[in-house]
Amino acid sequence: MDANSYPAICAQMNSALEIRALVNFLNYQPEKLKREGDIFLAMCPIHRDTVFRTLVLNPRNNTYQCRYQACPGNHAADFLDLVVRVQRVTLPEAIDALVKHFGPSYFRLNISQLETIAGLLAMVREENQG
Repeated sequence: MDANSYPAICAQMNSALEIRALVNFLNYQPEKLKREGDIFLAMCPIHRDTVFRTLVLNPRNNTYQCRYQACPGNHAADFLDLVVRVQRVTLPEAIDALVKHFGPSYFRLNISQLETIAGLLAMVREENQG
């Protein structure tokens, strides 16, 4: 897979995300994050859980799943999908927000990859205006 392709950029960014940094970025009760063996449990920011730690974060493959069956996050997906669902944005917008927050060096993005992201973001903005 070409390192500058959209799927490769997404995979690279997802694998670079550290759980505590992600939870802080989402800013939904980060103080409630709890490690339990190999996984982390958090209050689910998708359905705005305030009682149970239903969000399971897996650092081995950077995926999440909400244990609450009525939650839209009740299926295994990557951390980028979690950002999309919580912020209610498109994937290019989520990627842009992450890059702006953490900086390109956090994800080890090169100029070509940043140009790909900018191009996709421009397309999303054009669609939203049209």
